[in-house]
Amino acid sequence: MPLSYTEFFECYMKTNRPVIIGADLVSSWPAFVLWRTSREKDTCLPGKEINWDYLADRYGHHEVTVADCATSDSFGNLECTSSPFIDIVNKWKCGEGRSLYVKDWHLALTETSEAIEGSKKSQAFYITPDLFRDDWMNSYYTAHTADDFRFVYVGAAGTFTPLHRDVYCSYSWSTNVCGRKRWWLFPPEQTPYLFLKGRNVSVHDVRDVDLTRFPEYAKTTPIVVDQEEGETIFVPSGWYHQVENLTACISINHNWCNSVNLPSLYLSMCDKVVEVEEALEDVREMLMTSQDNKEEKTDWKREFVKIVQDVVKQDAGWK
Repeated sequence: MPLSYTEFFECYMKTNRPVIIGADLVSSWPAFVLWRTSREKDTCLPGKEINWDYLADRYGHHEVTVADCATSDSFGNLECTSSPFIDIVNKWKCGEGRSLYVKDWHLALTETSEAIEGSKKSQAFYITPDLFRDDWMNSYYTAHTADDFRFVYVGAAGTFTPLHRDVYCSYSWSTNVCGRKRWWLFPPEQTPYLFLKGRNVSVHDVRDVDLTRFPEYAKTTPIVVDQEEGETIFVPSGWYHQVENLTACISINHNWCNSVNLPSLYLSMCDKVVEVEEALEDVREMLMTSQDNKEEKTDWKREFVKIVQDVVKQDAGWK
């Protein structure tokens, strides 16, 4: 029996618990017809596979962000570049670029923009499920800015998103249109175990944790779940999580918020401001000492606040 909004609200949103929702929630999406095709007859694998020819023909001209999952810095950040989607698809079709992961692709926004400009016919490939319609974040951004928090992810088996918490403790939902993923989810009370003591450095790959460096990680008890094709996962506010593609996979994701998790977003933003202020203490001192005239004493404060706000925006991706 489908999950009702009342049940979802009471059992998962209010209690801030994750849940996997069955394929009935999104089975009517055009993406399930257009983005998938039957497997080749000579394969023993059942089901569907990604329709690369359709995606390349329809969206190949889009410029996308591509992460290389084979490279990361000491903080776990993946090396990212920008590329036409058609170039990445061609690599995959030739058996190359298996570590490349198309992430944070604003496909719905780009399609809408092209339709407005008259360069392409608008064709909605999905509709936000009713369970997630009370979305203050995307409602505001799509109405008042040229940005949104609606994304498409495409990658080969083995590509992954390192351990992270969604922007400002927002909710997220993610649907597998084709393929399977594995999720590691950590409840908020276990967050301290993911970091070096006294430092803002966290585990970035839970599949290979150095317990001599992160000894507290041994105390964690993550929820590990495999998300099947057609299923949708709800990730609650403040839950750190990591995701790996078990097969070639294409998915649709939203970050979102409403009145239930708004207090968490507010507290997260306050914490981020304090964190950035502490990190920029040397900048504060430089501004203070560079303005000796008493009449200018308040100028450095305004400038410092602006610098902090700019860094917070860039760091969190909050426009």
